[in-house]
Amino acid sequence: MKYLLIKGSLHVVGYSPDGDSMMFKAANPAVWDGLDKEDNELFLEKLTKENGAIQLRLEGIDALETHFGPMPLPTPPDLKSKEKEKDKEGKPKPGHYKQPDEIGRTAAEAFMWLVGVKKAEWRKFGKTTWVSKALVEQNGQQTWLEEKQTEHIPAYIVTSNIEKNGRPLAWVFPGEPDDADGSELTKEALSNRLEKSVNYQLLRYGLVYPYFFMTLAGRMRDKLIHAVRLAQADAAAKRQALENSTVERTRKIPNLWVYDRSPIEGIKIADIKNITDETEIHPYLFRKIIKTWYAQQMKRYWNALREKTPYEFDENDKSLTLDSLFEDGDPTVFIVSDQDFVKLSEIIQVKDNTLQLLRQPMDIVFLS
Repeated sequence: MKYLLIKGSLHVVGYSPDGDSMMFKAANPAVWDGLDKEDNELFLEKLTKENGAIQLRLEGIDALETHFGPMPLPTPPDLKSKEKEKDKEGKPKPGHYKQPDEIGRTAAEAFMWLVGVKKAEWRKFGKTTWVSKALVEQNGQQTWLEEKQTEHIPAYIVTSNIEKNGRPLAWVFPGEPDDADGSELTKEALSNRLEKSVNYQLLRYGLVYPYFFMTLAGRMRDKLIHAVRLAQADAAAKRQALENSTVERTRKIPNLWVYDRSPIEGIKIADIKNITDETEIHPYLFRKIIKTWYAQQMKRYWNALREKTPYEFDENDKSLTLDSLFEDGDPTVFIVSDQDFVKLSEIIQVKDNTLQLLRQPMDIVFLS
């Protein structure tokens, strides 16, 4: 696998950066030609749409979800002719869901700060939130900028491929490197500078979760695991201080390991609000639980059609059961500490609607 270094600039004004994604514009667009792409057509379409800028997906990490919606489910074949227009009025809607937003928002702010954004102002319209202006250093002076792609935040990325959604999977580094634009780094060279990456720093301070795939080299994964362990050690001390304190906090401690109890005693999840409003959980599991809840609503709807009984979707009812958590798929994962492959259901215990991870998130490697 080759690791391509691409110089350029990051952009936040007019966009919605979060803890694991940001817009990037290559200084020399021709450098992209040296990269293997899963979906070149989609990549080029996105690149053209944003005047040469492309959304990055940071390698090895997963930030808390800010706007997740499950994909609509297809109507079962036996019901395609029975579903009438009047039935669709009460059909469950996928909706959009977010995790508790304080640490996720801090992760986005930290990402911007790490690459040189001094301050950002956000604007919201409906469910869309974006940076309306940013304070950055331009020509030796701090300047507020409000127009898209007018801010120049020097950075470079190292990437090996572009994923199916047309986003480069990247390691992000602030500033200008000594390396030539478009040069290839060895696995050793990339590994040696990994601690300087935004990816590593966000993990180190407990602002994002580890999210590993088989394409991530073992030596790089080990460095990220070390970053997570440091963040968890910090969290243990802060949690102890929090438990001993008599002062009620008005804001969360900016370390998700202080609050995520899924790898310890588990999290009770009888209602979607438990993971949207109350406690942090790995975004992969959050997405899987939301999809499970939506599938349960759709099953009720389909059963009502089959039985010709009245049904009306109650969008305020967010209760669910976790018994069907793996009905939509039970992927095989690799467990680093065991050096073995298992089904995901083997390391997730579900009992009385309490979900417990039997392995730490940084111990899990997804095959795809």
